[in-house]
Amino acid sequence: MSDSMLKYEEVFVSLQGESTDSGFPCVFVRLHGCNVGCKYCDQDQKGKRRRMISIGNMVEKIMKYRLPNVCITGGEPMLQWNAVYPLILELLSYDYKVSIETSGCIPIDPDPYNRSFKYIMDIKCPSSGVVSRNVYDNLMNLQPKDEVKFVVSDEEDYKFMKKILRQYSTPAKILVSPCFTSEGEPMLGRELVDWLIRDRLHKCRVQIQMHKILGIK
Repeated sequence: MSDSMLKYEEVFVSLQGESTDSGFPCVFVRLHGCNVGCKYCDQDQKGKRRRMISIGNMVEKIMKYRLPNVCITGGEPMLQWNAVYPLILELLSYDYKVSIETSGCIPIDPDPYNRSFKYIMDIKCPSSGVVSRNVYDNLMNLQPKDEVKFVVSDEEDYKFMKKILRQYSTPAKILVSPCFTSEGEPMLGRELVDWLIRDRLHKCRVQIQMHKILGIK
């Protein structure tokens, strides 16, 4: 087992609120640190106390919950890849189902093998304020098990999503998520559905952040 240390915020259990795993109980490993700075980010990565933990101790924490699904999120897991990747391998050796939530703003290396974990990767839309940070080559380095998420707050974001999907091929699943207001309300509803149906974007799956709807972590 690697002796690398992880910077993290917390480990907790909740329902997976996003992705095609939405609704399943899941152990969340929230790492510390992000270099992106989206306008709508709901995670304070500067003010919290940073914790350090070994991979072995992290695995022990996860095992205590006795659940098979693990989501490594942040922050930005790719910033700690030298420690995150050994953690993934250790979890896979215990038959955990592992997903990695990443901003899409750090390169993902192409993997010629059928890896057992999956990426849930953002493509940042204009309303995020960080659209220039996207690494579009990541789209072509994903696999069919992976998922690409667009958080859409208005028609400009939606048109941007269409443009990117035309320009870049990806085998990954496409998720479209309406952005939420600070009061916890989705910023788009019927309009988003109408646009998708009008444009016949049949490969796009709309998802709602279930944890925000239910008022859970």
